[in-house]
Amino acid sequence: MTRSSRRNPAGLGLRLAALLCVAIIAAPARLAGAAPRVYDAPAASRDGSADLPVPPPPPAYHTEDLGWIELAYHPSTRDRVRPLIARAGDLRAELGALLGRDVLAAPVKVRIADVPAELDDLVPGGLAGPVTAISFGALRLAVLSASPRLGAEAPDLEGAFRHALAHLALDEVTGGAVLPRWFHEGFAAHVAGDRGARRAQALSVAALRGSLLPLDELEANLTGAEDMAGSLPYAQAADVVRFLVEDERRQSFVRALAQVRGGVPLEAALGAAYVSTGREIELAWRANVARRYGFVPVLAGSLLAIGLLVSGRLAVQRLRSRRSPPPPAPRRRLRAASEVRHRPARPSTVQLVATLGARHRNEVDGDADVPKVEHNGQWHTLH
Repeated sequence: MTRSSRRNPAGLGLRLAALLCVAIIAAPARLAGAAPRVYDAPAASRDGSADLPVPPPPPAYHTEDLGWIELAYHPSTRDRVRPLIARAGDLRAELGALLGRDVLAAPVKVRIADVPAELDDLVPGGLAGPVTAISFGALRLAVLSASPRLGAEAPDLEGAFRHALAHLALDEVTGGAVLPRWFHEGFAAHVAGDRGARRAQALSVAALRGSLLPLDELEANLTGAEDMAGSLPYAQAADVVRFLVEDERRQSFVRALAQVRGGVPLEAALGAAYVSTGREIELAWRANVARRYGFVPVLAGSLLAIGLLVSGRLAVQRLRSRRSPPPPAPRRRLRAASEVRHRPARPSTVQLVATLGARHRNEVDGDADVPKVEHNGQWHTLH
């Protein structure tokens, strides 16, 4: 064996080590280039193409085909699914108004399972994670469970249905473009009205404390399936979208989505459509939040304080009334009572009968001492 051949293994090892280092360094850059999809709206495959077949619904499922949407559901969920079928057309029109164009024109498939264990049979490749609703934009498929997973809250089936179709509609309008998860999830949460009261509470408290998150930190704070719908990042994501589509700003929102469909990143598209920088949009949203939610804790605290004051006043008055002696009765009533005490008692019925009987006997026997004689069957008084 020559000397050069003995050195080859060492040289190969160095080359392999160098290639490994380059791969390790380059891998994060490649991963950072593609924003991760939100947990309930994953890409159908790595490149977004619909290369996974959609499993057919189980034979026991009922199917309702409305032309633009096909719903297959477990028979036990029929009473909860019928309202969804009746309102599906209105939801489609609502999404079209928000997004500025007709949406969900191509057929959409919706599968509704009775329990989460059935989801694996309805999702291409099975379902990973604790979610009970998932949408596949490239496959135009939404899969829902009518029951919660163990230890979770019961799902709002209508809210989950609206949430899933909102994801599909946004994917359709943007051509499946990669969007930040806060924007995708915020739009779906806004359409569905997910936990509106809890979101308002989180926003009002954060506005009062001055602890709203910067918009560029929302992406890192949305933690996917573990994120509760009432958390501050989730509430902010939904409310930012609410602000962007509200009133006169809706046309700017539609223009921004059209630019995203054309390949413009979302941040640049929003800046061009709203003629503002990202910082200016954030400041305008914060001012809107302060007007919309900032007064809620103050108002609630004021009402609570007023209620406590009124309750305390009533309690003091009641306590004083119990301790003080009762007021004297009016003197007129006392005189009336004395008159009643000295008034002679009324005779009873027995006494009246006895008196009347005595009077009658006296009248009958009044001439008993006068002498009388009988003549021809008649009595005559002697004078």
